[in-house]
Amino acid sequence: MKVICAGLDLSDAVLKVSKALPVKAANPVLEGIKIIAEGDSLTLIATDTELTIKKTIPAEVIMEGETVVVGKYFVDFVKKLENEQVELVRLYDAQLQIKYSDSESEFQVFPTESFPVIKEEEADNFFVLKEKQFKSIVEKVSISCSSDDSRPILKGCLFETEGDTLTCVSLDGFRMSVLKTKVQAGGDFKAVIPSRTLNEISRLLEKEDEDLNICLQKNNLYLKLENTVIFSRLIDGEFVKYRHILPNSFENEVTVSRSAILNSIERASIVAKNDRYNVIRMDIHENSMLISAKSEIGNVNENVNINLKGKDLTIAFNGKYLTDYLKTETADFIVMNLNSAIDPCVLKAKESEDFIYLVLPVRINA
Repeated sequence: MKVICAGLDLSDAVLKVSKALPVKAANPVLEGIKIIAEGDSLTLIATDTELTIKKTIPAEVIMEGETVVVGKYFVDFVKKLENEQVELVRLYDAQLQIKYSDSESEFQVFPTESFPVIKEEEADNFFVLKEKQFKSIVEKVSISCSSDDSRPILKGCLFETEGDTLTCVSLDGFRMSVLKTKVQAGGDFKAVIPSRTLNEISRLLEKEDEDLNICLQKNNLYLKLENTVIFSRLIDGEFVKYRHILPNSFENEVTVSRSAILNSIERASIVAKNDRYNVIRMDIHENSMLISAKSEIGNVNENVNINLKGKDLTIAFNGKYLTDYLKTETADFIVMNLNSAIDPCVLKAKESEDFIYLVLPVRINA
């Protein structure tokens, strides 16, 4: 293999595909980036078997071939060659030679045949939406995805289509996000997409008004962005029956300025953050809500104007769970639906129910 390409193109490609490199791999070859020189292009592939990213760049291919280079060090090295023209040569003694300016370096390579085979198959189902729309979905639902390995299904987000409506759901045992949006869909389906995949796709999106076509093929997700292709294994298993978690009715409804309550909770959290549960207490009355927190650092007591329909109530929450939601919501006013100090609270924009957020309270002594 012998190929010449621009260092900037190579660096960009290597950085993109490196997002699929595993933190720690049982199989050493998975720590590598596969390089394929063919036709007039250079293709780079990285995978941890669950997430695969493939990027193709233009190149002058003098001799076609392929190899697998040690990923982490290759990434760091190529980042320093952005202003160079780079020549890659696969040597016969299991080395990849990198030539640039009047210099050359060599890197260890793995046997190509040991690298997993990535197959592209026809999609059974798909949905199409704008890139901006997808990024907004990921921002809102990823906050409720679990990071606990004991329940793998909760490390993903349920994507469910019915007609032209896409419903996205995530929960971690303490909170839940449910978002509905209109899309163009090819059939009704359910799929649990890993939160890591959703976030990596979101980071790769550079445009806002372009259509994004996400295909679901058997147990995999397939997505193509210009010269970048993403594959991801879907999470197997039955997702939680989330509709049973949502309360049917509420005794209390609090309408409040989103910015006012967010700023107050953030200030109270400065005092509460030393506490394991970051407890923020809310004393709700007819026209005001007293937001308070205390710890060995000090205490904070702030009044926020509200409109209450229902009865007075004292309740407490983990401040982080509230700020996560309030930072992703864009409405000027939000509604907090409540029943008691121990029942879930459901938050939503005042004028819309497209995105609702359920959070469990923290038990406190009255």
